[in-house]
Amino acid sequence: MTDYKGDRQSRNLALINEQINWLQQQPDGILFQQNSGDNCIAVKKIKSVLLLLLADRETLSTNVAQSILDLNNPLNLIFPYARAMLLALVWKNQPKNIYIIGFGGGSIPRVFHHYFADAIVECTDIDPTVVEVAHNFFGILFDDRLKVAIQDGREYLAQQKSTVKNDIIIVDAGFGSGYMPYRLVTQEFYQLCKTRLSSAGVLVVHLFHKQEFNAAAVKTIQTVFAQVYICNFETGNSIVIATNTPDLAKNEIFLKAELIQDFHNLEFSLIEMSLQLKKVAQLPEWVKNWETLPIFTDAEIPAGYWD
Repeated sequence: MTDYKGDRQSRNLALINEQINWLQQQPDGILFQQNSGDNCIAVKKIKSVLLLLLADRETLSTNVAQSILDLNNPLNLIFPYARAMLLALVWKNQPKNIYIIGFGGGSIPRVFHHYFADAIVECTDIDPTVVEVAHNFFGILFDDRLKVAIQDGREYLAQQKSTVKNDIIIVDAGFGSGYMPYRLVTQEFYQLCKTRLSSAGVLVVHLFHKQEFNAAAVKTIQTVFAQVYICNFETGNSIVIATNTPDLAKNEIFLKAELIQDFHNLEFSLIEMSLQLKKVAQLPEWVKNWETLPIFTDAEIPAGYWD
């Protein structure tokens, strides 16, 4: 019998719901809490929403939710930044190999796994507890198309076989304090990403740091990639999309996002996100001291980065 796309997706969604249905009966509040490394990992339920929280272990303070799950609609990406990450499809609408640094609750890997039957989604996370939580609470099931390794994401990428070319690389890793690991924002790291991308491949980076350091990271990305686009959000974080393919006009990006939205019948608006995406060159007033910003390199962490 032919395995039609709709049948496969219906079965997959039913399986996801089967894994998370028990959470509907749980009371609101903290369902899980455990120290892991420098972080305190917690799962919190608020009505039909599940949050994966990463708090600083010493202060137990956090403004960072690693993942959010809509228990009534698990394929709906609630965070705007997560939706914006899917704009990579504008450049690679039929990805075969996807690599994601930072697993969290697995929401983004799940979406790729669900909608793209021919894609292999490889992921890394340095914290085994996070991956366990993704499986136990967020309904993530691993198979031969969705894999995760407990390893430093940059190290894993460097060790990939040279024959492996990723169509999309996503960097979505941070500490409980909200800081990006410095080794994931340097010129050398972005050069590594470039060598591991297919000829028309796309790099997507989630930046959630101080605006000045976000801007320096973008400036660093521009030294490696010809086309750099950005979505800035009111929360202070940004999504950067970088590629060495020819530039796309704003209306081209919109039309491609519309086609992807309609074809896959996504549970969130990719079209809305496309309207927020801008070329970095179109944001001359984004950071007034742009010319004096550093290029991040492995050699030295800039003063104030961890302040």
